[in-house]
Amino acid sequence: MRYRPLLAILLALCLSVFAVPAKAAKAPLTYDQIRNTGKAAICPSVSDNARGRIEVPRGGSLKLTDVCFQPVQIEVEEEKRNGEKEFIKAKNIMISAATLGPIKAEVTPKDGVLELKVVDGITFQPTTGQMPRRELVPFLFSVKDLVATARGSAIDPSTDFEGEFLVPGYHSSTFLDPRGRGSNTGYDTAVGLQAAKDDFATNRKVDEVSQGKMSLRIARVDPSTGEMAGSFVSIQPSSTEQGAMEPHTVRIQGLFYARLAQES
Repeated sequence: MRYRPLLAILLALCLSVFAVPAKAAKAPLTYDQIRNTGKAAICPSVSDNARGRIEVPRGGSLKLTDVCFQPVQIEVEEEKRNGEKEFIKAKNIMISAATLGPIKAEVTPKDGVLELKVVDGITFQPTTGQMPRRELVPFLFSVKDLVATARGSAIDPSTDFEGEFLVPGYHSSTFLDPRGRGSNTGYDTAVGLQAAKDDFATNRKVDEVSQGKMSLRIARVDPSTGEMAGSFVSIQPSSTEQGAMEPHTVRIQGLFYARLAQES
C-alpha cells in the first residue's frame, strides 16, 4: 500500500513522455518533409462534420485565400465507331505538379446572386493525360479569370457555383517548334516549302486562347476557422500545338479548398 503514491507518480511521468510525440506530430510540416513526397499537390481538407454557414456582407465581399484546385480524375472525349462521343479516363502523368494554388479570390453579392471571382495566384499549369492506347493529350489545366455565380446570400453546404474561365495557350507566343516556326517569332513557313505553304496547316502557327466551364460545389463549411471545401468539375479544350492538331474536350474532376483571408 505504501508504494501506491510512487506508482501513481511513475504512471504520470510515463503518460507525459508518451504525450510529447503526439503534440509534435501536429506541428506543420517542414520543407524537407514535403519535398519530393507529392504532399504539396494535396489540397487541405475540412472536417466532414463542418456544416456551417458564412454570410456574405451586403455591399461588401468575402476575400478568400489559399484557394486550391486539386485534379483527381481526367477524362478525354473520344468518338466511338457508331459516331457517338464518350469521355475516356486518362492517366494524369503530372499529378504531383497539376494542383493549382495558392490562389486569391473574392465572393461578392451581385444582382441577387453570389459572384466568385479569381483575382490572383497560380491559376494554370501544363498537364498531360495519357490515354489507354498510350496517346498523350497535353492541355493547360486552368482557372484563370474564373467568374462563377451561385444562388443565395451565404456560403453553405448547398452552394453551387457555375461559370467560365480563360484557357491560355499551352505554349507561349514566343515558342518555336523544331523547324523554327512560331506565332510571333521565327519563320512563317519551313524553309523550302514556300510554294506549298498553304497545303501545310502546321505552318500557320496561332495563339491558343479559349474558354472553359466549371461547376463548383461547396460541401463543407467551418465558420469557426473560415474554411470551406468541396469538389469541382471543369470542361476545357486540350492543346492544338498552335494550330497543328484538332483539340480534344477534356473533363477534369477534383477537390476544392479555400479559407477566409485574415483582416489586417
